[in-house]
Amino acid sequence: MVDIKRGHTMSTDFLKLNINSQAIIANLKSNRMNIIIIISVVVIIILIIRGLSKKLKNIIERKITDEKLEFRKKTFTFNSVISNLIISFSIIAGILIITDQLGISILPIITGAGIIGIIIGLGAQSLIKDIINGSFILFEQWFQVNDVITVGNISGVVERFNLRTTVIRDLEGVLHFIPNSEIKILSNNTQEWSRAVIDIGVHYKENTDKVVNVLNSVFDEIMQDKSYSNLILERPEILGDGGISELSDSAVIFKIICKVKASNQWTIARQLRKRIKDKFDKEGIEIPYPCRNVYIR
Repeated sequence: MVDIKRGHTMSTDFLKLNINSQAIIANLKSNRMNIIIIISVVVIIILIIRGLSKKLKNIIERKITDEKLEFRKKTFTFNSVISNLIISFSIIAGILIITDQLGISILPIITGAGIIGIIIGLGAQSLIKDIINGSFILFEQWFQVNDVITVGNISGVVERFNLRTTVIRDLEGVLHFIPNSEIKILSNNTQEWSRAVIDIGVHYKENTDKVVNVLNSVFDEIMQDKSYSNLILERPEILGDGGISELSDSAVIFKIICKVKASNQWTIARQLRKRIKDKFDKEGIEIPYPCRNVYIR
């Protein structure tokens, strides 16, 4: 059902704009230098802000060490949000000043009751939802720039964040632009600390005590390697105090966990797999793989 009274108010507000095409053309001719200056100033502000933001990011990367990784990511996020806000306000201010130079008064429509209807009519409610949700994400610190997150079926590194959009680059280098209002459930893989989790399977014929001893020797070796021990917060261990996690169809499964610094779980997991494989080969411990026997009648 159409709200006639509301529609009448909106049309009245539009009439109050007193848009006169001839007057606009005349104002454009007389104020063209002012308009050019305004556009130039806005463009210069955008270029300066983007340049400063990039330079600040480089300084942060050099000055803030990995020991203060969380602080560095928060600084990146703050830098991204503030720079985007300044650019947005500059563009809006430029548009408002230009409309004033053209002799278009938008005060009646801003102050009038029709502004809500216009916002809804232009579909700006989605923009408002993005900004509101983006504000909650920022203040509740769901993630920071450079965090690895998962939103729906998209996983990747947060490259940029502002109150309207979250930009994620996945493993294949694809850039995903996600409106903040679409973020309902989010998983952060790199907040404060992470955990490397790997499953190691051995043949049923192997002595489990021997396997546990060999795995512990691998853990000792990686803790002595300074290239990786600096990334590890707690020594790797077999989940369940050396116990067996699963008796699968073809293997005895040991689950290994290792608490590491944020974003390093994949590096440590790969390194552990390599070292365990090399050690098992040396000790003659068999890692089983599925076999299929085919009988032909």
